[in-house]
Amino acid sequence: MKVIYRKIKNMNDFIDAIRLRTDVFLIEQKCPPGWEPDELDKVATHLVATIDNKIIATIRLREEPKNIAKLERLVVNKNYRKRGIGSSLVNYAVKQAKRKGFKRIWLQGQKRVYRTFEKVGFKIISQEYDLFNLGIPHIDMELLLK
Repeated sequence: MKVIYRKIKNMNDFIDAIRLRTDVFLIEQKCPPGWEPDELDKVATHLVATIDNKIIATIRLREEPKNIAKLERLVVNKNYRKRGIGSSLVNYAVKQAKRKGFKRIWLQGQKRVYRTFEKVGFKIISQEYDLFNLGIPHIDMELLLK
């Protein structure tokens, strides 16, 4: 089982990535309809993890002012969790951000998966809060790039 980390290649990849996000956020976590996809997908770089050309994880990287990048919407297919795929995809995203010259990456992540980001070097920079009033605790994290 070889996992390949890459940018999305075409519209079919994008649709598959959105489908995976919809499965996780709307079906598993019961977020309200209309939350996926959103307008920011148009300006984000979408990264995926694949096995045999099947997308099993996705994350998006988005540029913000002042040479800052933001990671958003990390999801891993439930059949592939707890294998380090999420952390590896985050690491791949960090490498992409470095190549683009960003100096800092931040995120608003679900608290229950903060270790996924911690493994790559992210530090918690906020108290716990409920980002969308859905009862899902979130925290802000950041990574300073060299």
